[in-house]
Amino acid sequence: MRSLFFLLILTLGVQSTFAKKVKLFGQHAAYANMQIKVLCYDDAFSKTEKQLAVMKLDKQGQFSVEFEIAETQMIFLPLGVFRGYFFVEAGKEYQVSLPPRRDLSPAQKLDPFFEPQDVFLGFRNADKNGLNSLIRLFDNQIDNFINQNFDGIYNQGSSSLGIDFAKQMKTNFADVKHPYFRVYLEYRLAYLDYLASPEAYIRMENQYFANREIALNNLAYTTLFKKIYDNPLASAFHRREKSKFNKALESSAPYQALNDVMKTYTVYQDKNFRDILLAKSVFDGTENGLLTRRKAIDIIQKIKLNSQDENLSKLTRNYLIELSHLLKNTKAPQFKVGNISLENYKGKYVYLNFCNTTNSVWERDFELLKKLKKAFGKDIEFLSLASDVDSIRFQNRLKSQEATWPVVQIDKDNTVLRDYKIKVFPTYIIIDPEGKVYQYPARGPHDGIEKTFVKIQRQILRENYSQK
Repeated sequence: MRSLFFLLILTLGVQSTFAKKVKLFGQHAAYANMQIKVLCYDDAFSKTEKQLAVMKLDKQGQFSVEFEIAETQMIFLPLGVFRGYFFVEAGKEYQVSLPPRRDLSPAQKLDPFFEPQDVFLGFRNADKNGLNSLIRLFDNQIDNFINQNFDGIYNQGSSSLGIDFAKQMKTNFADVKHPYFRVYLEYRLAYLDYLASPEAYIRMENQYFANREIALNNLAYTTLFKKIYDNPLASAFHRREKSKFNKALESSAPYQALNDVMKTYTVYQDKNFRDILLAKSVFDGTENGLLTRRKAIDIIQKIKLNSQDENLSKLTRNYLIELSHLLKNTKAPQFKVGNISLENYKGKYVYLNFCNTTNSVWERDFELLKKLKKAFGKDIEFLSLASDVDSIRFQNRLKSQEATWPVVQIDKDNTVLRDYKIKVFPTYIIIDPEGKVYQYPARGPHDGIEKTFVKIQRQILRENYSQK
């Protein structure tokens, strides 16, 4: 027990020596009394956000906040229609310059497709030889070059204009020794190589990923990784030996079989690299219909169990959360919209509909929903959550349509659309009496949902009969 105690102290001591504080401070009167989150991505690929701190601005708009990081990384600040980003290094201070304040409109808050504009933030205490200054200078040059010379770069192979440009950039930045920037420079220039020879997959991965340090904290590295390994089960691996990978995927132990196949290639000898790539490949495969979410969960759980790597642990955890979202028999996210909450429907089946009443599809679905409610409403509750922005128009529309079930307008600050990850209107979901997902996505009123409703009715009858 005493040895375990000292081991714990030692471990904590080692961790604390690697994690150092970062300080952000500054002032912008337009943001007075606001709270701004300081975020980063929890892993390299899932886009799961992690909160590092909250900047609390006083009535003059002044702020100062500290947080710890163990390695250089990109962070970002949600700033209404903007997303400010920059790179932070452990142990450094940044006097941040915020952009003009532009809050989200009610419509933007409810728009599932709205994306804020990325803004590379500046600093009042900027070092011209610092990391952010170097990246800004280099990005401006390479982005302008690509925009002005794309036709002379793309698919031009050894004749690509990018070859001479890459040589010039390496010369221009030859004296810069910053380790993060050196990797950033190499992999952003490698993107020019990718554009020049987009089909040279095997050469590219051998040149940039075989026996190389895994730099998942470096934005340029992960950007090239995602380009080269874009949906590998459907494309990248097929450029090698398609039949081997397909056979492994269909085996009774797909994780081990895929691992065995990958180990036969030089580029996949590093276990962490192999597992990271496999996790991403399997997750991407579900989005392209190459394998079911259940099968992907099984493989990614195996990856997680067979690894001690912290980065891989975060990635697999976030992938598993994503894959389990609204999966059958998982708990549906709780919500409260107006006076209606999911808790109100405990013990009942719910046909939940996310809609927008200004959408032409709503007009088509509405009349059928009324008929379905009349036919099945005794056993199944109906609920529609509307993303309408104009409250007056919404209320007038409801009065004219005379809905026989609750149709509730979602408040602009409500998180239900984000919690359910709704991207399409209408979206239908069936939730069971225990608050678990029964079917997602459920069929709409025009797609034969009656068969599912009849099945539910029969199930209710059997349960009632067994209780007598």
